Amino acid sequence: MSNDFELLLSFDPTGLHDAAKAWRELSNGAQSADNRHRSQVNGPLRHSNWTGEDAKQAFYALGRTEQILEIVRVESGTVALTLDTVANRIYQAQTNLKNAVHRAEEWGLTVGSDGTVNLPPLSKGEQNDPEARSDPQRKALATLRGDAQDWISKALADAKEANDQGERALGRLDADILTRPRVFGSTAETATDVKDVAKDLGLADPYVPENKDPQKSADWWKSLTPEQQSSYLALYPDKVGGLDGLPATVRDEANRLALDQELDGLQAGNARGSGMTADEYNTREQNLMKLKEQLDQHDSAAEDKQLFLLGFDAKAYDGDGKAIIAMGNPDTADHTAVMVPGTGTTIASTGGQLERINDMQESAKRAAKGTNEKVSVISWLGYDAPEIPLMQEANVAVAGTTRAEDGAEALRKFTQGTRVAQGDHHSHLSVFSHSYGTTLVGAAAAGGNGLGADDIVAIASPGMTVQRADQLHIDPSHFWTGRAADDPIELAAGLSLGDDPMIDRFGGNNFQTDTSGHSGYWTAGSKSLENQGRIIVDVPPTTAPKEHDSPPPPP
Repeated sequence: MSNDFELLLSFDPTGLHDAAKAWRELSNGAQSADNRHRSQVNGPLRHSNWTGEDAKQAFYALGRTEQILEIVRVESGTVALTLDTVANRIYQAQTNLKNAVHRAEEWGLTVGSDGTVNLPPLSKGEQNDPEARSDPQRKALATLRGDAQDWISKALADAKEANDQGERALGRLDADILTRPRVFGSTAETATDVKDVAKDLGLADPYVPENKDPQKSADWWKSLTPEQQSSYLALYPDKVGGLDGLPATVRDEANRLALDQELDGLQAGNARGSGMTADEYNTREQNLMKLKEQLDQHDSAAEDKQLFLLGFDAKAYDGDGKAIIAMGNPDTADHTAVMVPGTGTTIASTGGQLERINDMQESAKRAAKGTNEKVSVISWLGYDAPEIPLMQEANVAVAGTTRAEDGAEALRKFTQGTRVAQGDHHSHLSVFSHSYGTTLVGAAAAGGNGLGADDIVAIASPGMTVQRADQLHIDPSHFWTGRAADDPIELAAGLSLGDDPMIDRFGGNNFQTDTSGHSGYWTAGSKSLENQGRIIVDVPPTTAPKEHDSPPPPP
């Protein structure tokens, strides 16, 4: 034994916990500084249309500042996790040690200052009595002495192991990550450090609920202390960001960090050993770069134009990827619209989708003029959209309903999660869709308990997997559909994806359109766009007659 016994007996975890608190405050401070830098420095400069070589160098330096703040945030959070873990484990070892000493003393044993357990000394008379030494009670006490010694030794070993684990873990978190002369790789390294530190500490994967029940996910998040929430956001952003039911601000914060880490790793590496071809690797990197650029461009936007990254996955669907982005905070909006795009939409289409939801939001604000009501519009690409156009019968058959049915549950969870995150604030929720997106919305609304939407809107629909609006878990009076007179999707409507929503027997309402083609519904100043805005803010749109079930017979 050694002085470790006395050190462990006198151990006070307060010092380590206080240090962990200070590191966690540094982590939180870095996050706050990063947010302010993006919204008050980098964002406004990007909006200033500053160009040229000076601008290029300045934006690189500003980006590096934000990268350093992200690194400090994650590494500091990891230090805090390490210190708290070590403190808790040594404190547990101390508790076990004190219990062992207490038990030994109850048995009449003595424990020396070095942790050695001793039998009670024999009296002078007993020292010369052979029978006293072989007394059964003394033999039993000797056995108990061995047990107590084992417990003390185990407590000391546990404390040493915790100390050694902490030393190894902290050794990974040196400051040279901030000073090494490299362009890419440092942000990605922070994610690796978290995994390696957890391995050093023997920590199991942290509990994060599966994304199956938004209410359970929300309850779990609310059960965490602010310190625990901060740690989860800094150390496990990829797990937190995908949970439906959590606040939009939380998901956005987690997903932006996860995005930066993944992109930095791609920029620092290459296709070799990645399991991807060079083209696949480059496509993934470019898609994430475009996504980040779109987010960066809105960093200093007005409140209603702020973007919230609610989900992304550049690997999904053979590289087509998914991206779920809200313009305006859906948790606090008076009106929330979810837009599900159609064929040919990938993560690379993010810029176009953001333009579309911006046009929808502006139209809604015009329709609600004078009310000061807040509007959030969400682009929901959370499914594998078909790559082929649906204007031909053969293509409709190839597309089928499989992709719509595969994505239906994800959309139901998302709209349910939107409601959960809003809490007692019940926003007017409308679910819009275009082209094959209407097929997915139909499958989602018809299944389970539906989408929980106040209105469902199908634009240029080839079919919604159902025959009638009342099969969508919604009052048909709150189902709306529209199609341009020359939209070629009419050729596919009602073939194999469900009945044509425009016809009489489908039910619901047709809204007036005045645009041309399959993608012109968001043309500025059009009735098509105006009516979408009216539906978003619960104002009746201009309607059009339902179409006859079949064309009239020839004369």
